[in-house]
Amino acid sequence: MAGRLAARMNAIAALAICVFLLAIALWASVSAIRGVAPSRGMLMFAAICELELILQALIALLVIAKGHHPPSMGEYLGYLFVTVVLVPYGIVRARGQEPGRWDSAALAAIAVAVAIAVLRLLYLW
Repeated sequence: MAGRLAARMNAIAALAICVFLLAIALWASVSAIRGVAPSRGMLMFAAICELELILQALIALLVIAKGHHPPSMGEYLGYLFVTVVLVPYGIVRARGQEPGRWDSAALAAIAVAVAIAVLRLLYLW
């Protein structure tokens, strides 16, 4: 019973993170089409999303340490690493010397890639 509840809560959290990431991707895509660099608000949204991803990764590592093992541990840990590392890369890139349209496009692509990785994590769990 507790295992099913934990799995359901994990699914709800993962889907909420995906919706958040896709909202950032949409916002960044519109900015890229308009030829605008990522705004401060967009970067703050991305930073909040990164905090959610770090929290999800810490909880997943804690559950793994307690004995739950996904069928493909290496693949799972690889996706977990990607979800935590890509968003900060996008933020750093967008805060570069001369941010522009392509930084918005890169942030949009990163947000979509991380959303897919989060769904993949959910599937592998």
